[in-house]
Amino acid sequence: MNLAPTIERQRIALMQPYFLPYLGYFQLIAASDHFVLYDNVQFIKNGWIERNRYLLDGEAKWFRISLAKDSHTQQITHRRIAEQFALGDLLNKLEFAYRKAPLRTEMMAWLEDLLTPPADSIATLNERLLRACCARLAIDTPITRASQLEPGAGLQGQERVIEIVQACRGTHYLNPVGGGHLYHPQAFRQAGIHLELLGANLPPYAQGGGAHPFVAGLSILDALMFNEPEVVGAWARQGDIQHA
Repeated sequence: MNLAPTIERQRIALMQPYFLPYLGYFQLIAASDHFVLYDNVQFIKNGWIERNRYLLDGEAKWFRISLAKDSHTQQITHRRIAEQFALGDLLNKLEFAYRKAPLRTEMMAWLEDLLTPPADSIATLNERLLRACCARLAIDTPITRASQLEPGAGLQGQERVIEIVQACRGTHYLNPVGGGHLYHPQAFRQAGIHLELLGANLPPYAQGGGAHPFVAGLSILDALMFNEPEVVGAWARQGDIQHA
């Protein structure tokens, strides 16, 4: 009889706090046992942190949160929202673009309630939005900011990721398949961690009556404009996990 203790799997995922990200981001959250917002790394201008894409007459367009001018070497958690950020303009843009979406009224009210209260940084705002999206999709994965963990030993890149997974008592690390080239499975194995990769699954749905081809990879807001949250929540539990 094998009396060795069973080690319970603890799958950790780690991503920068994106602004209303696409469905695949929520598939990563749903597939993990603990999700870490990597907010204490350098901000990347014109990435997914302060902007995303919505649908306007069948074409993908950008919408964004205006940030205060500051050094681009600052960490995400220190980047402030511009005082002149025009929330009304952003809401009007989305209101017009989704004027024919079946859930427009409900979703616009939901979004305005989330964007109206002040936030001390883009990281704080994005965390608020991500948690609200998870609640809407019935995803209950615990979420922690990396800046709330132990500061570590000044490690970067793969070594810092391993350190964060260990700080969360992780046995597995789950990363989007597109970023798999950044990591070496042997380094994770040496640290006692299984490296896994998630391939996103983006089911097509009717966008604005189907007059245009389906545009995948838009902000989760697009999916929630055209589909009930229970449907999108079921999609968030899809995705193909591969062992690296």
